[in-house]
Amino acid sequence: MKHIQVTDKKRLHQLRYTGVTEEKLQSIYNHRNVLQPLVEGIVEDLYKEILSIPSLRKLIEEHSTLRRLKKTQITYLNECFAGVIDDEYIQKRYNIGKVHSEIGLDLKWYLATYTKYVEIIYKHISPVLPNEAINILLAIHALFSFDMQLTLEAYEMAEIEKAAHPLRYELHKLQQVNGFTEQDLQHLDEFSGYISFRVDAIMEAFRQSFSQRLWEEYSYSFFEREKFFQYVKNFLLQFFQEKIYYDTESYFRIIRDWSRLIIDQKYHESFFHITTESICEAIKKIFLTKEYLHDPHVVQYIYSFERFTKFTLSIMQEIIRPYLFLRDFDFLDIYAYEISTIDFGRITWIDEKTKRLLHHIGIEEEHPIGRRCYELFHQRTVPCSGCPALEEKSEPLLATFENESGPHYYKVRLLPQNKIFELSRALLVIQDVTKEAKVMFDTLERLLQLAEYRDDDTKNHVHRIGILSSMLARLAGCDEQFVANIQIAAKFHDIGKVGIPDYILNKPGKLTKEEWESMKTHVLIGHQILANLDLPVIQMAANIAQTHHEWWNGQGYPNGLKGEEIPLEGRIVAIVDVFDALLSKRIYKDAFPPEKVKEILLDGRGKQFDPKLIDLFITMWNDFLETRESLA
Repeated sequence: MKHIQVTDKKRLHQLRYTGVTEEKLQSIYNHRNVLQPLVEGIVEDLYKEILSIPSLRKLIEEHSTLRRLKKTQITYLNECFAGVIDDEYIQKRYNIGKVHSEIGLDLKWYLATYTKYVEIIYKHISPVLPNEAINILLAIHALFSFDMQLTLEAYEMAEIEKAAHPLRYELHKLQQVNGFTEQDLQHLDEFSGYISFRVDAIMEAFRQSFSQRLWEEYSYSFFEREKFFQYVKNFLLQFFQEKIYYDTESYFRIIRDWSRLIIDQKYHESFFHITTESICEAIKKIFLTKEYLHDPHVVQYIYSFERFTKFTLSIMQEIIRPYLFLRDFDFLDIYAYEISTIDFGRITWIDEKTKRLLHHIGIEEEHPIGRRCYELFHQRTVPCSGCPALEEKSEPLLATFENESGPHYYKVRLLPQNKIFELSRALLVIQDVTKEAKVMFDTLERLLQLAEYRDDDTKNHVHRIGILSSMLARLAGCDEQFVANIQIAAKFHDIGKVGIPDYILNKPGKLTKEEWESMKTHVLIGHQILANLDLPVIQMAANIAQTHHEWWNGQGYPNGLKGEEIPLEGRIVAIVDVFDALLSKRIYKDAFPPEKVKEILLDGRGKQFDPKLIDLFITMWNDFLETRESLA
């Protein structure tokens, strides 16, 4: 008997590659009568292991039942112990891998199951086949290796499908959540001709149902009513004749357009609920009659159509939910706009509050729809660095706008949406944090003044550090937002010195070991002061406070960070801080001459300082020196 009955040459090559041979399958086949009675016990032990992992137990509860899964595994193991591989066996394995990928089972857990399987199988077969256990185990291991190849292939194809057709993938997930099945789609297909054939009767029944439910509440003209009814008729004909329910992109475009009417407040969401209920009622009135009830499938078709309408409404509800939140909570101090993520940054919707905000910050734009958000709000020709929509992150972007009353601070955040809508749109909200920001900056400036009062050497030092850090950041190729932030943030690098005793700060001689350890705590104090203040520029300041005494070689403090583990802003300030300190007269030393400072900085290249940044700094040495002298 031939045990490998596979016609595909690619699969035959895979079998050879994974070590599956006629001889190994023969050894399994010879002992199948002993192995197959062990199957149920092996599966029981396997699921004891699986259920001990909470995430896998939750996945089972969501997508299947333990009884069903055990039955499937028993069938699978019996097929393995039959010792025959054919085209049907391969297709089954591939399909099972595809299903597990679609329900979201992590690949590493799926593959780990095979490893656990081998252990459990050996435990069961070694007592009954002590002399053959190793050979059989090797054969089973080779077979499982082949099955893992099929699983990997199925997962990869699922990922490719997801990447190539993300909309189709997300809609399919929503179908599953809402209980709308592939069988329902087939029913729509079989029902489509009936609907087209009786569309006039359906529309007459729809008119009656819809008018009773809605029109008396709205003052629409006769022309608008007739236009709406004609739209519904055309939609039913085209939707079913052209089978739009199979065309994911077209179907979603329709849903998106309907959702936009609600978002723009041209229709209330109840309008669409009443429309779909009226269509369902009209279809029941036409087809739940003696004329059609002889066909046992008609009721199934109608129920599938109802599920389809509920599925459609659920997608619309998911799309409009964040916009309704913005409308219902209009009293909040936030502004909203929407951009395209396909044609990135193009504004597709803007609320009335944001239009007023644009006017308030001095931007006169009568028709903002169609403009790029970064051009309109930030006067940039390219998207903003740190844009939450571009980088898909929850951290806000801090924007600063100037007007006659001074700088105003705003946080730009990404508002979570339905995953389907996020494929083409991003909803952004702007929160005015000017009051909070001013309180933060005023408090920090007072702390900085206190530090300056206690340590005369820091008065102009902090201002120079800000300017010099922004120069080095720009030289290093950082974007303008980073440059602007570090100019502010670097000033607070030594703010933690407010917590250091005066006698240590102003000691003219060398510090003792204990005094030096106390002095080093200023980086932790500074970080503690700044870290919980919720502004991106202050978060950068917190990073600088904590890391500007770290060394490139890992010999710095407080955490012994090394190389690029040190944030870029910390590495920049480390250089300009030493540069300015060495050129300054302090209570414990005279100012060093510029050439001596250059020599010290070069000596620290690759030890204390980032070598690339030092090279850039030395290249523009005269510019840094002249700037510092102008600020002295």
